[in-house]
Amino acid sequence: MKRLYLALLLLLLPLRVALAAEDPVSYYVPPPQFNAALQVMDLGFANVFALFQNATGSFNFDESAKSISHIRLALDATSLTSGNSESLHDLASLIGVMQYQEIRITAPDSVTFADNKAEVKATLTLHGVSKPITLDATLNHVGKSPHGGGMWSKEGDAVGVSLRGTLKRADFGMSDDPDVPSRFGDTMTLMLEMQGLRQ
Repeated sequence: MKRLYLALLLLLLPLRVALAAEDPVSYYVPPPQFNAALQVMDLGFANVFALFQNATGSFNFDESAKSISHIRLALDATSLTSGNSESLHDLASLIGVMQYQEIRITAPDSVTFADNKAEVKATLTLHGVSKPITLDATLNHVGKSPHGGGMWSKEGDAVGVSLRGTLKRADFGMSDDPDVPSRFGDTMTLMLEMQGLRQ
């Protein structure tokens, strides 16, 4: 009898371990919960900002390990807007929004947050060019959000993440016309604020 009990215990042990280990959960970032902005120096005087009115994405998050993976983000370049119409026109022309209508960021590898900070190695596709980019990530909050509530619930699980990344626009083929002086600096910064809702 003891041998039978031991055999059953050995058979059930992997199952218990598998149940104890939580798989990463998929989170979706709907456009209303995704704030995406671009920052660049204007004529050396001050930074100008432009917002993407339409952006969406998804990622996996393991709460027990505090790790994020399979980041997939898409910014609609044609939704770019700014408080200054001249800045908007020149930025849209620089990015080539009509020809390259989507900006993509992908980061499949898992990264663990330490003190709510992490460094994400991603691929940025911008202006028709794909290049590696490093994003500074901040884990803001894990908890319940009214935005994640379904038909029968007022709240749902959510994860808030901030991402910052700096790029050289020339690396993405956005170099200046030698006959036309540029108003914008060489460095651009992407600022992404996301509230992911559990799926």
